[in-house]
Amino acid sequence: MNKKQREEIEELIISSFNILDKSGTNSEYYKDLFSKMSDSQFHSFIAKKYPGKFYYRPSVTEPTMDDIEEALNFIGVPLSEKINMPWVYEDKDGNPVQSKECTVVYLHHKKVQQFITKKNKWAISVSNRDMKGGRLIGADKGAVTSDREFESMEVQSMNNTVDEFSTFRADSMKSKNMANAIIGTTGVLHLDDVKVDKDDFLSKNLMSAYMIGAHLNTNIVNEGNYTPTTLRSKS
Repeated sequence: MNKKQREEIEELIISSFNILDKSGTNSEYYKDLFSKMSDSQFHSFIAKKYPGKFYYRPSVTEPTMDDIEEALNFIGVPLSEKINMPWVYEDKDGNPVQSKECTVVYLHHKKVQQFITKKNKWAISVSNRDMKGGRLIGADKGAVTSDREFESMEVQSMNNTVDEFSTFRADSMKSKNMANAIIGTTGVLHLDDVKVDKDDFLSKNLMSAYMIGAHLNTNIVNEGNYTPTTLRSKS
């Protein structure tokens, strides 16, 4: 690889990240990274199967769909592709039937690291969370209740515990504030003391917004063909 080829590759990477991330966080990161690499190190880097990684930060690096489409067009990757479906039909030459063009998402599975330190971590705070989906992140990620734990509680008929862990102990933020206020005032909290509205869930509202964006009506938080906001306005 000569100097000109390296410059062209660096320019392609930086320019594509500038389109995808208007904050410049990713492009500045790679500029700094490449400046410290020798030619041999740079060659080893781009020879990897997936050398580039997009660094996502909530409310800072959040590309829109238009940004994604523009970046894909810039690097020459189609947004929609036809999918081979050999399990549906193959002709006599072994050519499979194809689907109509659709959006394809590639999921790169991360190698599982089963270290004992990963299993023993437990968080006592729930302040660090993604405020769009309600998921705990960062140092508080260890406080997440898993599906297996919910299943074990269901098997043991611990319905009230499931209600507690899936509402104001989860991402029901209005009822969480209510519960904290009651605890701070009286020192005692009963499950019946906290009213949980159907739309008081970050995760449900996010999923409902995605479904509405796909022109699909659901009863996740909606009632009939009305959103909770519309119903409140009507009343």
